[in-house]
Amino acid sequence: MQTTVMVGEKPNVASKLAQALGDYSMKKNRGVKNYIIETDDRRIIIAPAVGHIFNLDSTEEGWDYPVFDVEWKPTFETSDSADYMKKYYNNLKDQLEKADTYINACDFDLEGSVIGANVIKQITGASNEQIERMKFSTLTKSDLQEAFDNLESFDEGMTDAGITRHILDYYYGVNVSRALMQAVRENDRYKTLSTGRVQGPALKVLADREREIMEFEPDPYWEIFLHHSEFDAKFQETGADRDKTDRIWKEEDANQVFNTVKGEKKARVSNIKVNNYSHNPPVPFNLTGLQKEASSQFNLSPKKTQSIAQSLYEDSLISYPRTESQKLPAKLGYKNLLNKLKGQDDYSELAKKVLKKDKNDNMYPRQGKKEDDAHPAIYPTGERPSNLSKMERKVYDLIVKRFFAVFGDAAKRQSLTLTLDVLGYDFTAKSKVTKERNWFDLYDPYVKVEEAELPGVEEGEKLDVEGFDLEEKETQPPRRYSQSGIVSELEKKNLGTKATRAATVDRLYDRNYIEGSPIEVSDLGLAIVETLEKHAPDLMSEELTREFEEKMEAIRNSEETSDEVVEKAREELEETLMKFKEQEKEIGAELVDTIDSERKRRRQLGDCLECDDGTLRIIKSNGNRFVGCSNYPDCENTFPLPRNGEINSMEDVCEECGNPKIYVSRDSGNDYNMCIDPDCPTKDDW
Repeated sequence: MQTTVMVGEKPNVASKLAQALGDYSMKKNRGVKNYIIETDDRRIIIAPAVGHIFNLDSTEEGWDYPVFDVEWKPTFETSDSADYMKKYYNNLKDQLEKADTYINACDFDLEGSVIGANVIKQITGASNEQIERMKFSTLTKSDLQEAFDNLESFDEGMTDAGITRHILDYYYGVNVSRALMQAVRENDRYKTLSTGRVQGPALKVLADREREIMEFEPDPYWEIFLHHSEFDAKFQETGADRDKTDRIWKEEDANQVFNTVKGEKKARVSNIKVNNYSHNPPVPFNLTGLQKEASSQFNLSPKKTQSIAQSLYEDSLISYPRTESQKLPAKLGYKNLLNKLKGQDDYSELAKKVLKKDKNDNMYPRQGKKEDDAHPAIYPTGERPSNLSKMERKVYDLIVKRFFAVFGDAAKRQSLTLTLDVLGYDFTAKSKVTKERNWFDLYDPYVKVEEAELPGVEEGEKLDVEGFDLEEKETQPPRRYSQSGIVSELEKKNLGTKATRAATVDRLYDRNYIEGSPIEVSDLGLAIVETLEKHAPDLMSEELTREFEEKMEAIRNSEETSDEVVEKAREELEETLMKFKEQEKEIGAELVDTIDSERKRRRQLGDCLECDDGTLRIIKSNGNRFVGCSNYPDCENTFPLPRNGEINSMEDVCEECGNPKIYVSRDSGNDYNMCIDPDCPTKDDW
C-alpha cells in the first residue's frame, strides 16, 4: 500500500483537511496530532506545519557584509523565539520518512508553496514528480474534497518565485541592515537599524510626503458665506479659465465684494440645476480593499484586519483573504452561497432580497478590474459562525454585507445646485439626496454618502438673508498617509505583496522610523532615507524593487529562472555595498546625532512637578525601567512603568494631575495610553 504524507500549513488546517476527506483516525507523535485516512490502495497521513518550519541563514559566521552564501535551516535553529517549532519539525520528519509520495496542502500562494515544498524537500530530498499540490480558496468541506479529487502537479513556478523572494529579501534585509549598524558602530554607537528590499522604498514614499509637508508654504485666501435660515451658500467667482471658484486670492477683492453685499437682506434665486445620477454598487473586496474599509469603519490597522481575516478563513467562514482579485467568478455558485447565508438569522432577509433577482435572471455581481489567478475576491462561505470575538464579528459582518451589496442595483441619487444673486454676485448652495437606496440597503450601516436637502424654491424667488461672513483661510499641505492609505499606495506602486505590505508598515513602526496615525516620519526615519539617498540610492529605488517584483512573476510563469534573477540582484547589491563600505565612517557620523537626539526625545516625558527645572525621563537600570527626574539625587521623584510593551511619550500632560502621559504599544495589539502617576484619579476604575 502506498503511503502519502499531506502537509497542512497549521494544526487547525490539518484538522479541517482530515474532517473533509473522510473517516480518519488521530494519532499523536511528539505531542503533535496527525490524522490517518485509509483507502483501498493508499494510506494518507495528514501532518501539520506551523508556518515556515525552515528559514534562510548565512553559512558564514560573524557580522560582516556582504553575505550571499545562504542555506535553509530549521527555524528553531535560527530564532530563539521559535523553539516551539521543534516538535512539529521532528514530527514531520518522522511522518515524511514513511512516505512514497507527498501532497502540499498549504495555502495556495507563494508563501504556502514555499512552506510545504521546503518541509518536503529539505527533509526528504523528494523530486518534483513525487509532490502533488492541492489548490483551494476556502477551508469548507466541499472545496477541500474537490481540491483533493483534482490534485495538481507540483507548482514549480510558484515555489521557485516564492523561494527567490525569500532569497532577495534576505540579501537586501540582512546586508543593508548590517551595513547601517556597522556604520553606526564605527562611531561608537549601538542601535538596531534595518531596511530592506521593500521596506526602504516604502519608507521613502512616506519620507517624500513628510518633506512635502515640511517644505509647504501656505497661501492665504478668503471665502464669503451667505447665511439663510435653512442653509449656507458660498460666494463663487468666475476665474480666468471660466471655471467657478469659491476662493478669492486677493484680500482687497474679498473686502470689496464683502463690503458691497454685507448689508443686503434679500437674494434672488437665479438658477436651479438638478442632476439625477446613479451611484454604482461597490466591487468585491480584495485584501487591500478590506483593509481600507475596515480602517474607515472600525479604525483597524491593516495588520490587525489581515490577522482577523486569516482567522475567519481558518474557521471556514470566508475565502482566502490574501488575494488581489476584485472578481467573483460564476463557478462559485452565487445562489448556493446566498441560500446558505439565508439560513443565518442575521442575514436571512438581505439574502432573500438578493435571491429575488435570480427569478429575473438578473443576479450578477459588479466586478472590479483587478485579477488574481490563484484566488477570487473575498467572499463568505455561508458556514455558520460561532464564538467570534467582537471585532471578528464586525469584520465578518462587513464582508457578508459587501458580498450582498455587489449584487445590488445602482442607487438613484440627485444633486441640486442653487445659485443666488446678490447685487450681481453669485452664491451657491449644494445638496445631495438619495431617491432610491437599492444597494445601500444591502450594505447598511457601512454606506457613507452625503445627505443634505435644500428647501423647495423657484427661479426668480427672493429669499431672506440672515447675514454674511468673510473668512480668511490658507491652503493646506498634503495629508499624511494613514496606515491603510500607505498600504494602498504600495499596492498602486507594485511594491511588496498583498501578504507583506501591512507587515512592512508595522516594521517601520517597530524601528521608530514612523509614529502616530496619520503617519509622521521621525527624524530617524528621515535620516535613514536621506543617508541612503546620498550614499546608496539604489536601495531606495521604487523602480528596482518593482523590477524584481515583475521578475518574480516571470519566474512563476517560467519565463525566467530563479538563478538568473538572484545572480543579477547579487551583482547589483554587491557593487552598492562595496561603495557603502568605503564611506562607512562618514555615513555613521551622519546618523549618530539623529540617533542620540531621537533616543533623548523618546525618553523625555515632560516637566517634573516636584522641583523647579527637572525633566521626567525614562530610565533603564538592571533590566528594569521607571520614570525619574533629571535632578536626581536632589529630586527623588519617581514613577513605575508597565513591564511589557514599548513606551513612548505622548508629549501631553494629564488633565487631572498634570503629570506626563505615555503610550504603550504591545505585541498583542492591545495598545493604550495612561498617566504615569499610579495614584491619578484617571485610574480609579482600573
